[in-house]
Amino acid sequence: MSRRAATVLLSVVLVAVLGVALVVMVPRVRLERAKDPGLGVRELHAQGVTGAGVSVAIIDGQLRRDHVEYADRLVAYEELDDFTGLPFDMHGPAMASLLVGRSIGVAPGAALHYFALDFARLTPARLAAAIDHVVDRNDTLRPEERVRLLSVSTGYRGEGRVVVDAAIRRAMERNVFVLLSVYPLDQLDPPLAIRGLGCSPWRDCDRPEAFGASPGEAAFWRADGESVGEVLARRAASDAALGYVTVYAPAHHRTVAGHHHPRHYRYDAEGGDSEWPPYLAGVLALALQVAPDLHAAELAGLLAVGVNPPHGLVSPSRVVELARALAETGRSAVVAGGSEGVRR
Repeated sequence: MSRRAATVLLSVVLVAVLGVALVVMVPRVRLERAKDPGLGVRELHAQGVTGAGVSVAIIDGQLRRDHVEYADRLVAYEELDDFTGLPFDMHGPAMASLLVGRSIGVAPGAALHYFALDFARLTPARLAAAIDHVVDRNDTLRPEERVRLLSVSTGYRGEGRVVVDAAIRRAMERNVFVLLSVYPLDQLDPPLAIRGLGCSPWRDCDRPEAFGASPGEAAFWRADGESVGEVLARRAASDAALGYVTVYAPAHHRTVAGHHHPRHYRYDAEGGDSEWPPYLAGVLALALQVAPDLHAAELAGLLAVGVNPPHGLVSPSRVVELARALAETGRSAVVAGGSEGVRR
């Protein structure tokens, strides 16, 4: 073989190898990197703050219960609708893994109670009844087993807000903090305007400044001539004028548990508002581990104060520090709805 032919052959081989790396290896690396919850959560895990001893709940679609991410954290499962003949839902496994997943979740030490509803047929009244059911079920459990946090990744509008908000208030009175993916959460004190941001897995997602809009959102804003920073600043000003505290949480560029088999994962670049309730529920589970006597009515105050400036991205370590201060020095550190440092 001539030197020229050998050079050409080598070039073809190198291009082929590079192609395989791009097609096969890069997505695999991205899948693994995007399992990290970011914002210093894994450092909290290394310190033993994992949500251990805290019970959390999810209301979502039918769950594949044997996924390796959360099977050993699932302590109760109840189907509130008839799922006979229906395939496993893709949404529920993702939400469960974001909350308690052993390599994905914010609170991998928490115990998960899961309630399956058919979201395709969901009504506000049905959702309110499901929330009441979760809370009423607590009365049958020992105090240390009772659900403290409920994550529901669905929204509601118009007249539906009246019946669902009433159920949320009933839950809060009975010491169950509820997060639904709606804007804003008027029934909390202080009222919160919560939205999602994301961090590319190729960046250092422990740094708040690495977070931004989803690819689709960013493209939309650029088309309107606004930068991401300008939109976030405008939102914060509007929220403050309406009396809401702005809070952002990771909700894009995450790897989540899939529903096809027990080790199935998928990467979700766009994500959406569905992903921030389990993330923030996980953050609050970390807080309740270090301060188990906090009441549900106090938890919105933790989220309101425990954020990174200037736009309000949640700081899990700050939330845990505030909770620990409450446990150690009393409730002078944060008073829900009127604490020093709450941004209105």
